[in-house]
Amino acid sequence: MKKSVAIGIRPAALSGFQPMRSCPVLAFSLALALPAVLPSALHAAFSYTITDLGTLGGSNSSASGVNDYGQVVGTATTVYGVSRAFGYSAGVMYDLGTLGGDYSSASAINDHGQVVGTATTSSGASHAFLFANGVMTDLGTLGGNSSSASAINNNGRIVGTSTISYGVQRAFLFANGVMYDLGTLGGDYSTATAINDNNVIVGTSGSTNPPNPDNGDDYGFIFLNGRMQNLATLGGPGDLYVFPISISNSGQIAGTYTISYGEIGFASFIYSGGTTGYLGSGISESLLARGINDAGQVVGSYQSLSGGPQYGFLYSGGVRYDLNALVDLSGSDFTHLSNAVAISNTGYIVGTGTTTAGNTHAFLLTPIPPSL
Repeated sequence: MKKSVAIGIRPAALSGFQPMRSCPVLAFSLALALPAVLPSALHAAFSYTITDLGTLGGSNSSASGVNDYGQVVGTATTVYGVSRAFGYSAGVMYDLGTLGGDYSSASAINDHGQVVGTATTSSGASHAFLFANGVMTDLGTLGGNSSSASAINNNGRIVGTSTISYGVQRAFLFANGVMYDLGTLGGDYSTATAINDNNVIVGTSGSTNPPNPDNGDDYGFIFLNGRMQNLATLGGPGDLYVFPISISNSGQIAGTYTISYGEIGFASFIYSGGTTGYLGSGISESLLARGINDAGQVVGSYQSLSGGPQYGFLYSGGVRYDLNALVDLSGSDFTHLSNAVAISNTGYIVGTGTTTAGNTHAFLLTPIPPSL
């Protein structure tokens, strides 16, 4: 593994910090402040305050992950128009730096404040990284030229995708300083998208035995106890293209799928213990599930196939809510919230919204306790 000192942020002591903006290495607070409402209370009422996370000096930003303490990661443009991984904590956005190149993007953060994502090296290659204790570490590859990390659990295990020596993409698990190839369902390709605290991994893989003659079919997989299994054989969706995106600690999996070759929209599913529930049809609208928490609440986006904007949603207790109806945007610079990508066990939601200037900004929704 190669290490590169980040030019962005460094975690401070748990007692909090006062950021010194003149310092070239800024602090990233790990001060923990739980919200006043837990997911079980959210079923009584859904209401949020919104925070525009801004940018790193450029025009756009997007959030990709949030932990139980409201710390957010994602990607934002700088004043030079370059995209950089960011960490957001206690009202301040910080540049996490790169592995020696120009670009970086953060994908997930755990409750210890460890961040994973992708960054370019000095040679221009894109590699998966772990950012911890103020240092960005290059996780390397499975023998190919590129890799990207998609998720990290609270045990510090990381999953993602890497090319192998002959350029094919494979799902990987990074643990104890070693990157492991998780294999496939019989085809060449696989990618891992999420891992829970029980070290159960989900993702997508090609297969040598698709139900249709198109060898490009993608199946969802679950990787447990050293074995990759096709989600379709366990009661999951067995359609043409299945993409598990997120898995909770209770084992619920949220993702998207398509039904037929002629379908132009995505539908979404929740899988748990051999049973699959479906969200939307993918016929009149495209519905993308992006994140799930331990209470089974799902966030994502939907859009009518007849046109119009995309909107973020919250699915809870069998009901789908438009996020725009759950927050007062009148005092913000957002015209609407277009996508939600992650929800914490403490109810924080992050995603991307459209501003009055037509740019995209990352947002953080903080749950408001229901009135007694």
